[in-house]
Amino acid sequence: MPSRPRSLKQQMDALTAQMRERGATWSQIAADYQLRFTFNPLRGYREAHRYTQSKVVQLWNLRWPDDALSERRLGAWEAWPSVTGNEPPLSGLERLARIYQCRAGDLVHGEDHGRDDDHTGRHPAAKDGPDPRSALTVTDISSFLGGLPTRSPGHGGDRVLAVADLREQEFGYLVAALTQWADGMKRRDLLAVIASAAAAAHASPLLAHLDGDSLERLALVSRTPSRVDAEAVGHVETILRHAIRQEDILGPQAVLETALAQYGLVRRLLTGVANEDLRRRLMSLLADTSRFIGWLLFNSGDFAGAEHYYGQARRAAHEADDDLMSSYVLAQWSHLATWSGDPRLGVEHALGALAWAQRGGSPILIAYANDVGARAYAGVMRRENAGNRAKDHARCRTALSAARSGLDDSAEDDPGRSLTYFFGPAMLTLTRALCHLDMREPDSAISCAREAMTSIGTAFSRNLAFGHLYLGRAFAQKREIGQACTELARAAELTGRNRSPRLVAATAEARQALSPWNRTDPLVRLDERLRSYGLPAGRSSST
Repeated sequence: MPSRPRSLKQQMDALTAQMRERGATWSQIAADYQLRFTFNPLRGYREAHRYTQSKVVQLWNLRWPDDALSERRLGAWEAWPSVTGNEPPLSGLERLARIYQCRAGDLVHGEDHGRDDDHTGRHPAAKDGPDPRSALTVTDISSFLGGLPTRSPGHGGDRVLAVADLREQEFGYLVAALTQWADGMKRRDLLAVIASAAAAAHASPLLAHLDGDSLERLALVSRTPSRVDAEAVGHVETILRHAIRQEDILGPQAVLETALAQYGLVRRLLTGVANEDLRRRLMSLLADTSRFIGWLLFNSGDFAGAEHYYGQARRAAHEADDDLMSSYVLAQWSHLATWSGDPRLGVEHALGALAWAQRGGSPILIAYANDVGARAYAGVMRRENAGNRAKDHARCRTALSAARSGLDDSAEDDPGRSLTYFFGPAMLTLTRALCHLDMREPDSAISCAREAMTSIGTAFSRNLAFGHLYLGRAFAQKREIGQACTELARAAELTGRNRSPRLVAATAEARQALSPWNRTDPLVRLDERLRSYGLPAGRSSST
């Protein structure tokens, strides 16, 4: 399993590198740091660049030697508005903005008093068209979409890659723009983003799932959180559900910005809610959004970030008194802990998930908690000596049996079914395959993996890829190298569709396990396939 970063500095170095590789701007990274680490804007931008105070001072003094900056002075600016800090002057903010490649206004928290303007909400005509801060209407959106040329992606694998490109390059910007609306988003800029996204694909997934009235209501609520009602919350939930399903197909990079935007929107809506029932519903939604971000970061290989958002999700679920969400969050947190090399913590989280699922009366969540518990016990078993391994072997089998019973007991009206839409007999059978691998029972692993893959839907491309990886590992245990290479090649093809870094890392790890047979023909052909998909290959050439 991948190793954890040894320090916060390493975590932040990796996070900045990963986000820049995904195409994130410095402003987007700084915004993430402010949420993730509760930094103020000045420190958020510095840390986003991975600059020390000494480095910033050096860059400043190279540009403006006649007005030298000291670390003490910069530290006081970053500490403001606390009593230990000093308010940075406008000239200082302008210079720091040049260093951080942002706007000076981005470097301070500022209150928006535009709502106190008597003319707020009026839309006088301007010489060059509507007021750039006027409200965007559904008619505006419809007229823009209707006049755009329709252009659809290609077919087959090209279509999947084209859609992934769309979501990564356009959809994230669209959602980010929409959620900034309440802060005074320029109308023309937003329409331009909509035009770009719609011209690149059949429609924006965000807008496609809301009708005209829903769009109007969501726009109004985002501008005035005090007007939030149950229907508006339902619209936000719909967008989150759609993003979750898109991640199943396209991978975490395609929807991460969408989820972060949702997180900010829900937090804004919470500031205007007085009704206690509605507040609890929003807190549950915040927990689910935080959990989803944790899942995305987990699949992106950012384990420290995933830990942070799972912690946020657990706190929100507890504040909402939501037993089912508490169970769901802990179950996914267990999966993260086991995968990242701490299966004992995985067991701990799985037991917590089981307790909350039992309290919430959801057999399917009880089954899911036992599923991740079995994975965790198998992980512990890998690290135990022979004397203790038998105990965890039995616990793993008991958890698998309890998971099967939970699924059998779950009815259509199970309150946890909407959360665990992806979990069923096929997924549990895939878990059994993984556990049999850890138990060194390759024949049973092959049988379970093949059975599971006949039932897993094509929408779950990552799960199918893991099924092929399990088959490849099982054949490698049997030393049937040709068949192992065939399964890894199939996994690689699916990895080309769902570019989950976690899946890429698992594929590379499975390939590395075949290193003793590097010079054989099956490995040479496998490495050619891996390179064609842009995946890490071994050293199977004749060099």
